[in-house]
Amino acid sequence: MDIKKEVKGLIRDLVEVVVTLAVILIVSKLLFGANMLVPLVAVTSNSMLHVNDGWATWLNAQGVPADSFPLNSGFSQGDMVLTVTPDGKGTIVPIFSDTQLGDVVIYNRDFLHRGNEPIIHRVVGVVNVAEYEVSGIEGTLDCLTEEEFNDDYIKSIKNCQAGGDCPYNEFPEGGDFRFYITKGDNNHGTDQCGPGNGIALPVPESQLSARGWIRIPYVGWLKLGLNRILGF
Repeated sequence: MDIKKEVKGLIRDLVEVVVTLAVILIVSKLLFGANMLVPLVAVTSNSMLHVNDGWATWLNAQGVPADSFPLNSGFSQGDMVLTVTPDGKGTIVPIFSDTQLGDVVIYNRDFLHRGNEPIIHRVVGVVNVAEYEVSGIEGTLDCLTEEEFNDDYIKSIKNCQAGGDCPYNEFPEGGDFRFYITKGDNNHGTDQCGPGNGIALPVPESQLSARGWIRIPYVGWLKLGLNRILGF
């Protein structure tokens, strides 16, 4: 084995990856301007991995057609996802009023569920709230009901606004907002209805930090590897 050739090949591959990323970042910056969020998001699990058409079968059974959804080939651990924000606020939590059913979003965890890293999953349900009452529902609520939103989750937001106990680190300022029901394409149920009360409460739009745009295969392993080496 020629070690020098192996090292040169590895360096060449790394340079190609860096150049490719640079081109993608420059082009996306030209297209989206301040609406691009950097850094990129490294995928840490296989919760969005597509195994056959199981992800679409689940949605179709819920009455949610998935044919035209973005990122409909999914992604896996070690991939990297280029993300955008609609209002150019970068890492400042924006209001995602144009987030739609089927979008892949990155959202911050609430205080009632363990974990530090944001979650990148798909929106499978949208609950529109007007003047602190449910005004419309798109997609699926999975195990939840409209009554629970009126009786529990909306009241929780009002309690946050009043300065009481609050499960969210960011919450809407008024009575018109949206909740999102989210799901990993490779998971059996939504984040809000999984085992042990799920991994998240219904996600208010204030908890969203970005929206997925382009999948870059394997590049995320560079970041994941560095995180492990450095002990992050």
